[in-house]
Amino acid sequence: MKEKKVIIVGAGIVGLSTAYYLNKAGCKVTIIEQNDGSNNCSYGNAGYVSPSHLIPLASPGIINQGLKWMIDSKSPFYIKPRFNLDLLKWGLLFKKASTDQRVKAAIPVLYELTVRSQLLYEEILEDEKIEAGYHKPGLLIVCQKEETLRHEIELVEIANRLGLSAYQIDRTETEKLEPNLQYQMAGAVYFDCDAWMTPHRFMSSFKALLSSRGVQFQFNTEITDIKIQKGKIHSLTTKNEEFTADEFVLTSGAWTPLLMKKIGVFMPLQAGKGYSFLMQPEKMPKLPSILAEGKIATSPMLNGLRIAGTMELAGINHKITRPRVNGIIESVKEAIPTFQDYDFSKIEPWAGLRPVTPDGLPYIGRVSTYKNLSVGTGHAMLGWTLGPITGQLLAEDIIDNKSSYNSPLLNVERYAL
Repeated sequence: MKEKKVIIVGAGIVGLSTAYYLNKAGCKVTIIEQNDGSNNCSYGNAGYVSPSHLIPLASPGIINQGLKWMIDSKSPFYIKPRFNLDLLKWGLLFKKASTDQRVKAAIPVLYELTVRSQLLYEEILEDEKIEAGYHKPGLLIVCQKEETLRHEIELVEIANRLGLSAYQIDRTETEKLEPNLQYQMAGAVYFDCDAWMTPHRFMSSFKALLSSRGVQFQFNTEITDIKIQKGKIHSLTTKNEEFTADEFVLTSGAWTPLLMKKIGVFMPLQAGKGYSFLMQPEKMPKLPSILAEGKIATSPMLNGLRIAGTMELAGINHKITRPRVNGIIESVKEAIPTFQDYDFSKIEPWAGLRPVTPDGLPYIGRVSTYKNLSVGTGHAMLGWTLGPITGQLLAEDIIDNKSSYNSPLLNVERYAL
């Protein structure tokens, strides 16, 4: 059988995972990345591998809450007021998706993807001997208010019905699990099905592994045009070169809709800017936690404590907005009195762009209008968690013309006009 030549656009966790499975199957793979491949969302995230994340961003109540947050530049979910037709279309679709019925349909899909992806991470880490600080003793979700706690308990009940291990805990139980921090709390829930790691360590090792096995990388290479012949993608054009292949895969995150627009496919997606920074506290927490009210993640990593949070829809830019950073710091200090001002004195904020679909579910699969084009993007806050399963499904489709899991809710063209 002829060796398939595949070009992947985007060197984040989804792109690398796709390359990994294609390379194992004997494909010749080239990854094209517009930057140097060392500073995308796959590097600065919280590192969670979380089956607990079963509820999509588009859910009941988020619209009203979002309208309140929109006027607060320090809020967890902020939409920068501006007139933008793509944002307006996305917002209308987001509102339409924020229903109980849509959420109930999404939960089993997210369960299947997150659980399978966690197993794939564990296989890769073991098979390839990658050391990235992977731990699986669970995730705390700490609530300062009773109302918030009730909401998280509902999530525990959903998780339990699906067979995931999770339960409510009080202050005493929380302090036994996490003796190194003091939380301002009404209560907490604990998902011992969750795991975490240090993402940039994994990415560096994973990239080196792929390179050693023959995967080619073209960094600092921007796609300027896409050429089509006979209903298929013929080539990708850059400033200096033209790349041809049998198959093409777009895993370029928030930039994917710009490429899709070049070939006439409507793909609503917004860049959701997230912030993170590293701290070096005197006592490192044992467990990662989510501070529920501020939607902030804390992750003990190999090189410090990473704090990550916010969702800012402000277009494609990496500008660090200081009020957003200050909002994170204030929320952390309020929820964790252990930390003082001096703990934040040397932080260097980082920002990355998460690709956010209107319904909170990713786009994974073939583009029906072009026989040799696949897409994997739109994972929002689950990009790190879902990287391996997305790559495996895309690779299966390319190799065997059939993936091991399909859902119409993941259809790449579900919003195409």
